[in-house]
Amino acid sequence: MTDWSHLVDLEKCTVSPRVFVDEEVYRDEQERIFGRCWLYLAHESQLPSPGDFVTHYMGEESVLVCRTASGKIRVFLNSCRHRGARMCRLDVGNAKAFTCPYHGWTYDNQGRLIGVPQFKEAYYEELNREDWGLIEVPRVESFRGLIFACFDENAQSLDAYLGDMKWYLDLIFNKTEGGMVVMPGLHRWNLGGNWKLAAEQFNGDNYHTGAAHESMLKIGLGPANGQFLGDRPWVRDFEAKLENGHGWINFKIDMAGGVPDPLAHHMERMQAAARQRLTPAQSELVGCVHVGTVFPNFSILTFLGFLTIRVWHPRGPHNMEVYSWGMIEQEAPPEVVEIARKMQILTFSPSGIFEQDDGEMWGNSVKAMSGLHRRNFPLNYQMGAGHGRTDPDKPGLIHPPSTEIGIFGVYEQWQALMGGA
Repeated sequence: MTDWSHLVDLEKCTVSPRVFVDEEVYRDEQERIFGRCWLYLAHESQLPSPGDFVTHYMGEESVLVCRTASGKIRVFLNSCRHRGARMCRLDVGNAKAFTCPYHGWTYDNQGRLIGVPQFKEAYYEELNREDWGLIEVPRVESFRGLIFACFDENAQSLDAYLGDMKWYLDLIFNKTEGGMVVMPGLHRWNLGGNWKLAAEQFNGDNYHTGAAHESMLKIGLGPANGQFLGDRPWVRDFEAKLENGHGWINFKIDMAGGVPDPLAHHMERMQAAARQRLTPAQSELVGCVHVGTVFPNFSILTFLGFLTIRVWHPRGPHNMEVYSWGMIEQEAPPEVVEIARKMQILTFSPSGIFEQDDGEMWGNSVKAMSGLHRRNFPLNYQMGAGHGRTDPDKPGLIHPPSTEIGIFGVYEQWQALMGGA
């Protein structure tokens, strides 16, 4: 097993370009990161009834997420046991059984092989169907409706894996009694760039906003003062480096054009509800912009009344596929849902103006550092190193934006998993 730990220098806070462009590194990530970490798959609001299913990916593995008749969530590889063909090609649906389009093997939503064409004539009833059910992912757990799965039977629990990140996730997913629900539809698109560039940006990169999103500021779709930094550093406006490679950005901005009245009133109601459910330190942060990543590739962002959750699926060292959903509080009235839907499409979607800026940078980065000579010179992650501090009211190592403390935490975790042990 190759030891890749030398590609991250913990003392100098540097990362080798090979982490992003090397094919061999990428192949090992599939086993050591995507084969060991908890990976986000779906929200329980997408699977309200027995028979409901969604298809997703765990790294490069296509998976089928099902709610069985008993109400249990189970996850299977979306691959027939006969010739390996992809079983289900729909994003979402409801089904009691799934039939392979290649040779017709049929499985129920508990993964059991229940139908084999020519079972009597060609198999002479000698095929033991109990041995040929769908391959099941062994670990499936949820937090606040967020469903995660893990291939590693010996992995720590999801609760332990999330650790202090749960405190920050509660700012979004536990602020109201009804919680969050997924809005209809899935945005799915392909991008140039390595999956880690997207994950790290949502983990703690507030530094890029002034340059990459300068055009947004010019048209007024940004803070009134032109800064995505907030005005209460350490208290309300900060970034947090958390255990296991997770990270969080928190800041408050006043939009140049304000927000629509229905949305403003809704946000006030949500803050009042949060004060009844969360700690005082948490409720002070509700209504801010929240951006975060659960390592390795699940990211969230709240902005202008909507929540986008997304997964950065690896598709080779130079490409990724993005799955993105919009979410809203279950209590939100229809006019607020419509505002949130439109704002997400405008800003963070395949056609979103912020999203297009980011995608251009990620693809440009891997192209520029793929040359054999450029790979010899490391990338700098030193911003704020050694200047973070703990806070008795907030978990993690915190520092006001801009800093790269949380971002480098991604590569500390990456190094731990990609070493030779």
